[in-house]
Formats: sequence, C-alpha cells, structure tokens
Amino acid sequence: MSRNYTYCEDCDNVEPSSRKRSPSGWVCLKFPRVEGGGFVAPTVWADQEPFMRCVHINGGFCPQFVKRPDGQEQEK
Repeated sequence: MSRNYTYCEDCDNVEPSSRKRSPSGWVCLKFPRVEGGGFVAPTVWADQEPFMRCVHINGGFCPQFVKRPDGQEQEK
C-alpha cells in the first residue's frame, strides 16, 4: 500500500521568503507561533519568525497541506 505523504517543499503554505533558506528554516503560514515565548526558555522565540518551522509540524500527513500550483518549482 503506498502512502501519499505531505512534503513541505510541495506545499503552498510555506512562507515564500523562508524558502530561500535551508528546509530546516522554512516556516508555515498555517501555524502561528505561540505568543510570549517558548516552553524551553521564555525568551527563545522572541527574535524568531511569527510562525512555526515546518520541520516541527509536518509528520508526513499534514492536515493543512495545500499543493503548490503546477509549474512552480522549488527555488534552490
């Protein structure tokens, strides 16, 4: 049985300017970061993006996945 995994590089929800970075730095427009800091240390998120990084969200079956339009290639 084949699975249809969701890959962030194929998703239209990745914030466009974050695609210029390594995939580990991509952020998702569908998952806002919790305000007030992180749960590891209260100041960790203060200077980072307003959205969660894709690498911490997509376990292969993201419910927010939106296929990128055909012909839109991944920028390298």
